Amino acid sequence: MVDFAKLKKQSGNMDKLTKAVEALGNSESNDKSDNYWKPEVDKAGNGMATIRFLPASPADGEDSLPWVKLFSHGFKGPGGWLIDNCLTTKNQQCPVCEHNGRLWNSGIEANKGVAREQKRKLNYISNVYIVSDPKHPENEGKVFLFRYGKKIFDKITEAMNPQFEDEQAINPFDLWKGANFKLKIRKVDGYQN
Repeated sequence: MVDFAKLKKQSGNMDKLTKAVEALGNSESNDKSDNYWKPEVDKAGNGMATIRFLPASPADGEDSLPWVKLFSHGFKGPGGWLIDNCLTTKNQQCPVCEHNGRLWNSGIEANKGVAREQKRKLNYISNVYIVSDPKHPENEGKVFLFRYGKKIFDKITEAMNPQFEDEQAINPFDLWKGANFKLKIRKVDGYQN
């Protein structure tokens, strides 16, 4: 059961979120679960939806964040594909990252290319409320997990720390004072952007 009194009490407090974003610094799969939502695109690679990022659950404790930061690897090697979460997500040593470091430091340009292909990728996962999903209106009004990358996280950070004085900082994860997030997708150079 959701404790709305606790959520309301946390409303407007961005200090913890701002500090967590700053702590992330400049660091950098496919989800088969029905709990994950992914916007569908048309044949041209275009799509759109409106979502609302949700706050962390009070059951997770006052220090919990409304996102999970996840590093992963996905590449084809001599023995086949490796698609797995990177151990650095749990602050552990990752043999792939260590191997990539040796390749990069070898001074051989071909090795650097292999390291680039095998590097870890950064994603975030948050709970989102689906406001509008034109391709799947049956998702509207439901809550899903949403995996997103650095570009979307940067937009969230910009909303929390506006660049200009005439803009007001908002907490995108605030249930009452947050904001809807209009997600617009198009294909650029063969990739979704």
